[in-house]
Parts: sequence; C-alpha cells; structure tokens
Amino acid sequence: MNGVNQGESLLIIDVYALVYRAFFALPPLTTSSGRPVNAAYGFQRMLQRVLREENPTHVVACFDAGIPEERLVAVPAYKAQRPEMPDELRPQFDTVRRILDTYGIPVVEVEGEEADDCIATIVTLAEQRNLRCTVLSGDLDLLQLASPHCTVVVTKRGISDLVRYDEAAVRERFGLAPAQLPDFRGLKGDPSDNLPGVPGIGEKTAAKLIAQFGSLDNLLAHLDEVSPPRIADVLRNHADLARACRDVSRAKRTLPIQADWDAWRYRPPSPERLAALYQELEFKSLLATIATPAFAAAGDGEPVEPATEVFTPGTYRMADAADTALEVLRQAAAQEELALVPVPPITSWRTQTPLGLALAWRPGEAAIIPAALVEAHSGVGEALRLVGGPAGPAWLVFDAKNTAGWLNRHGVLAGRIAFDAMLAAGLLDPARGEPTLAQALDKTPGAQAPLPAPDAARHLFDGQRPDSGWGAAADAILRAAPVRLATIRELGLERVLLEIEQPLGPVLAQMEGVGFRLDLAELDRIRDELARDIEETTREIYRLAGEEFNLNSPKALGGILFDKLGLPASGRKTKTGYATGAEILAPLAHEHPIAAALLRYRELSKLKSTYVDALPALIDPATGRLHTTFHQLGAATGRLSSSDPNLQNIPVRSAAGRAIRRAFLPAGEGHLLLAADYSQIELRIVAHLSGDERFIEAFRRGDDIHAFTAREVFAVAPGEPVPSELRRRAKAVNFGILYGQGEAGLAAATGMTRAQAREFIAAYFARFPNIKAYVETSLAQARERGYVTTLFGRRRYLPDIRSRVHPVRAAAERMAVNAPAQGTAADLIKLAMVAAARAFATAGIGAQLVLQVHDELIADVAPQAAEIASRAVREAMTGVADLAVPLVVDEKLGPTWADAEPVA
Repeated sequence: MNGVNQGESLLIIDVYALVYRAFFALPPLTTSSGRPVNAAYGFQRMLQRVLREENPTHVVACFDAGIPEERLVAVPAYKAQRPEMPDELRPQFDTVRRILDTYGIPVVEVEGEEADDCIATIVTLAEQRNLRCTVLSGDLDLLQLASPHCTVVVTKRGISDLVRYDEAAVRERFGLAPAQLPDFRGLKGDPSDNLPGVPGIGEKTAAKLIAQFGSLDNLLAHLDEVSPPRIADVLRNHADLARACRDVSRAKRTLPIQADWDAWRYRPPSPERLAALYQELEFKSLLATIATPAFAAAGDGEPVEPATEVFTPGTYRMADAADTALEVLRQAAAQEELALVPVPPITSWRTQTPLGLALAWRPGEAAIIPAALVEAHSGVGEALRLVGGPAGPAWLVFDAKNTAGWLNRHGVLAGRIAFDAMLAAGLLDPARGEPTLAQALDKTPGAQAPLPAPDAARHLFDGQRPDSGWGAAADAILRAAPVRLATIRELGLERVLLEIEQPLGPVLAQMEGVGFRLDLAELDRIRDELARDIEETTREIYRLAGEEFNLNSPKALGGILFDKLGLPASGRKTKTGYATGAEILAPLAHEHPIAAALLRYRELSKLKSTYVDALPALIDPATGRLHTTFHQLGAATGRLSSSDPNLQNIPVRSAAGRAIRRAFLPAGEGHLLLAADYSQIELRIVAHLSGDERFIEAFRRGDDIHAFTAREVFAVAPGEPVPSELRRRAKAVNFGILYGQGEAGLAAATGMTRAQAREFIAAYFARFPNIKAYVETSLAQARERGYVTTLFGRRRYLPDIRSRVHPVRAAAERMAVNAPAQGTAADLIKLAMVAAARAFATAGIGAQLVLQVHDELIADVAPQAAEIASRAVREAMTGVADLAVPLVVDEKLGPTWADAEPVA
C-alpha cells in the first residue's frame, strides 16, 4: 500500500448495535398515533452527529441477517441467552431503514451472516483501496478492526458519549493489539454473547497471557511455561473451548460483497426530504434544524427554498502561456465580480502551495493560471496584482482567509470580498464547522459541479488539457453566490457575513503570518522548573497514598482513592474502574490533600508536554517564529478557535501558565506586545439586551458590578463595605445567569446549600426583573423558532430545545440563555479586529494584530508606534457598537506576553 487516500473516507454503520443502544438509552417516545420512535430518534441523532464530525465521502450501513451456522456448531449456546426483542423496538427497524433511505445510505446485508462480518469485509475492501474508514458501533467486538486505515467509534453511555479507538487507544485500554482481541475473548469469554471462555480466567489474566505469549495458539503450545500451574491445568482442560470462543469472535473478512464505490458515495439529503421525514416521525426538535442551510426559515417562519438548476459545465482552459495568462488577467481585472479559487483549494496557506489559480467571471467560462507562471513571469505577476487592487473586481471565493494568505505571497492584496462560499455555508449551518467546497455549494446552482479529487490537480500541469475540472470550482462559486446571498439576506445574516466574517478573513491571514518569536532559553528554564515540580508533586502523592503506583492509570488511581483511602466515589465502579477525571477530583480536594496534589500533577504535566516540550518543535524554520492557525467557524457561537498550536488555551490563572507566556516575544526585534481586553463584556451585553436600568446605570457609573449586585440583593446599607463572601456569591450568580445555571450549579460554585441558592436566585430576579425577562424571552424564542440570535443577527440553532430527555433539553436551554451574549461578544471582537487592522494600515505605523484570545486582542507594535497603536485599538474596540452601556477596554504593554504592564 502507498498510504491512506487522504481525499476519501468511508463511514460504516453497525445498525443493530446502535438501534439497541438508543432504545435502552432513551425513554419511551411515540408519535401522536402511538408509533414508537425512541430508538429511531436516537439512531437519527447519532447518525447526524457522526456524519457532521466525520464528514465522510462514502457511507454504508450493515444489518444482521442471521447467525452463521459454523458459529452455532462451534458454540451451540452462542447468543442463545439474548431476550426476545421488545415489541416497542421491533417495528422501529423499518423506521430506521426509512431514515437510511432518506439519507441515501445504501444497506449491505448477507443472508445468514452477522453485521460484524459484513463490516469487517468492507473494511478490508476499503484497505485495499487505501481508503480511510470509520466504523460506528455500540459493540466493542469490532475493536479488532482498528488499524492505520480504520478507526472504531463506539457508544459509551447513552447516545451522546462516543469513544474513538485507533490502534493506540486499543493498546492503552487492553494492553493488546487489535488483532489479539479475539484471542483475548477466547480466554475470558463474553457474557453478552453467551461465550463462556475458560473457567476461572478473567480479563486481567487473559490480557496478561495473550500479551506474554502473543496469541492463543502460542499460549496453548507452551503451557509448560505458564505460571501458576493451576492456570496451565485449566487451559489444558479447556483448550478446545478457548479455540472455539476465539474462532466465533473473529470477524470474517471474505464475505461475497462487491464494493460499489459510486453507489456508496455520500450525498447529503435535501432539506425537503429531511423535512418530510421529520414531519412523518414528529421529530419536532429536528424539524427546527431544517431552518439551515437551504430550507431556511425567514423572519415570518416560512420556508425559503433556493433556486436550483442543473449545473452544465462550460469551457475551462489552461492559461499556461504568458500571453494567454495576460489576456485572461486583463479581462478579469475589468470585471465587477470575479470568482477566485486556488487549485486545489487549500486548508492552510502557510503550509500548502497550490499549483494554480482558477478564475471565472461569467457562467460557463473559466481559466486556470499555473502558479509557476506567476512566479516566473513578472508581467503575469503584475497583472495578477491588479486583480487585487483598489480598482479591481470584487472577489467571490471559498475561504477568504486562505485564498488571501496565499495570494499575498505573490504580492496580491485581497480585494473586496463580496462572497465567501465557506463562510456563508457556515453561518447557515453553524454546527457543521468548516465545510468543504462541495458542502458549501450544496443546494445551490453550483452543487453538481464536477469537482475533481484534490490530488487530481497535479494532472492539470503535466500536459493534459481537461475541458472541465478545477475551472468548474470557480464557475460553481460564481453561480452559487447570488442564491446563497439571497438566503443570507432572507435570514437576516447579511451584516454578519458582509461586515464581520468576510472582512475578517484577510485579517486572520495576516495574523497567521506574523506569529511570535519564542524565548527558547526561557522555555528551557521553565522546563527544568516544571520537571522539579512534577517530581516533588509525585513524591507527595506517593507519600499521601502510602505506596507508589502509576499516576497516569485511572484504574490504579481509582483503587488508591476509593478502595484504599476510602474517599467518596461519585460514580459506581465499573469493570474498568472508577472515574477519576477533574470533575471528580476537584470536589475531593476539600476531602483529602491527595486530590489537590493530583490536580496539580496533571496541570504541571499538561503544561510541560503540551506547551513547553511541544512549542519549540512547531517553530517554522522559514521564519524562525511560531504561527497558529485560526478557524473562523471554530465554534457555533461565532467565537474563533486556534490550532497547531492552540494559543487561546494557555492557562493564565496558574503561575506556571503565566510563566509560559513570558516566553512569547514580539515577531519584530525590539517590538512590544500590546494586549487589549474587553472588561466584563458579556455582562455588559446582558445589561444592554435586557434593558435592566439598575445594571445599565451601574455600568455607566463605573461600579464594581459584582459588589453592586451583592449590595442590591443582600441589602447592604449605603456606605457600608460589601463583604468579600457576598461579592463572591454575587459574581457566581452574575456569571451563572450567563450560562443558564440553576440552583444546583450555583450551589456547587459557591458552597451554598441548594435551598440557599434557590433563595439567592429568587432574590436576584426580584431585584432585577428585566434580567429574568431576558432569560425567559431567550428560552421562549428558542422553543418557538428553534434558534436564538445575537445582536447582529448571527443564529445559534438548538435542535434539542424540545427534547423529552431532561439533561439534553437542559443543556440546550443553557445555550439558549448564553448564546445571545457570548455570540454578540464574538461579533464585537471580530468587528474590532477588522477596525483595528484597518486603522493600523491607514496610519502606516509599525503595528500588526497577532492573536485574539476570546475577549482580548494582542498586537505586535514598534516602540515608537505604541501610543498611536494603543489609541487605535481602544477606539476600534469601544466604537464597534452603540450599546446602552459603555464598552471598556483594559490595555497592557510590555516586552513579552506575560510582562505587559497597564497602559496609563
């Protein structure tokens, strides 16, 4: 094999396992006619989620169609203990097939064979094609399929807790390779399938023996080496049973299944088909999601169906001679609008070099200019620069950030971005994240464009002259733009797209290009200090535990904490041990010092491995700097995210986290870092959105808002100081309101009893009735429309807001309260970034934005420009919106990220 085909991926669905899981995980649900649908609903939710997260190019579903005769011969009791299928579940399999049909997902089943064997055979076919695949199941038996080509995703609890297993994860859990799991199962058995295994041999012994001898056959061939002798005798007496259980556990890979890759290619269902399905099954919460992306609800709730037409490819030519390229570029520069697409499309302008640029200015006509020609011919490069000049056309693109970033390398400044297909699709369906070009064009006149696979682009430059191909990408964007923009306007998203997201793309590209210098000597010092702290903390944990153990083993840790030390376990013990996550350890820190020490050990270890050890290796040799990658569609709320590395997640509250920031230096030698942070931005937005006069006046006066809240709720007399404990409680409820926190959450955050928290919330809402009205209005809007909006019109869809499952619905309700404020804050900081970058460019000063961390902007500035840059950033951040309360910005300036001091 030559490696995994990165351009394609296959999702294989183990239908029976998932439907059973959903049936027993969800409470009974029926339609108005009494039709049971809880398992179908749960299956639909899992399918929807995995399709979104995996984004496969091919999908196939497998059903059980009997039990192979040879398995019943080998183990007559195989699956004999399984109870009769519940009457409420049996008819739901037809409903599930209806769901699969709606999604256009083909079904594979082989008479007399189990789904596991169909799945294993298809995985084998995918491996032969070098195709990356994901198996979705509720059955750990399929972990034996994990490989460099195959990942297995299994349900852990309910329908929402999914665990991903690759080879490394299988080894971590079992201490065995995936291929050894049938041998392991042959020894230990499996009660769920009625496999007895070898009497007296449990999971621990089975894993140890297979790891030691490599296989069941080798183990049985060397029983004289097994210790203790008792185990050897048991194995000798039950060798045939072990082999039989092993053979039954092996998934067959050679069923007579013919791969039909064209039929298995996934094409998302139309909103019309989904709407019909959801109406039929009365999935009202899911029906609300049909508001995105193309079957969208306008302001009056009526569906808006986009215009559709068949895509007929036009004439796409290669402009690989200088005179032809110059003619194309002169014609392009004279247009009002121009579609531009790097060939092939890129996901990182810093690390990927496209082979060319496709341009289209009228439907059916496009040209491709090789990048090499732009670099080799100065006249072509100059003509291309005119395309981005002030008098040039408005750009229609896919992914403005990466398009602008790459073209900047050729000296082409981003022109006016009139339409970004990626951002438009992302706003219409914010839960999807960053769509591919094909997904972004879905349900538009460009949807059927014949887009080649990304690796096919190399053929454009080896003498071939295709009459379609990547020229169709630019053509498709050109045709899609009017339809997508019409939908954007219908939904009130025009300002978010045209004034916030599209202008931000080139700004982010510039920020990615600036980056930070790293003080490697400082990182070495921090590394040594962290290593000492980790060693000391480890010794302290061993002392408190009374023994040494593997600190990174949840099973070993659970035994120490809950079995040996007798600390209260918040979850019941399972086969794999106790839960020992941070949410478990944090409350225990008050019970025993070992919990606090463990939390410190984990924090120190993460800082060392994730940042101190990893960051130096990420320095770009070409620039000598550290560069992050920003994602405009990184969160459904509109917030930016960053990756490779994630610089928004360096802890700031701990001394060790702050120390790491000291190693971040401005990219420019002798420059300074200017940090500007919105003060209590989300609370200010809630004050504005709610119209609560008390809150508004407090912000206008410049009061300490938490002390003000405590004074109001607890009736602290004027002139009397507010006790710190009351201020802490007021702060907890102020932020708790933002996140839809109830009495249980407030009690946990403050140490109050639930009764006290209930009284505090009641007193808070009585004192601030408009805040209560804001919360209730947000919930009512979400329940009525299926979404809430920011001040600028950005939508957050909440399909679970009408769920009958309380925890699922409660989570959606918390989002409904928080999303308008958090999303508005995201909109404001993005507007401020655009304004600040424009101000820097207009002033022509030595200042550039370099990072955004939620409510904070960081700029790289020359010392002589610091005062002007500070004023420009402050004006940009405070002037982006006219709210009922002032927007306040705190600024710091210094030689490193950590050493910045407040600006007077």
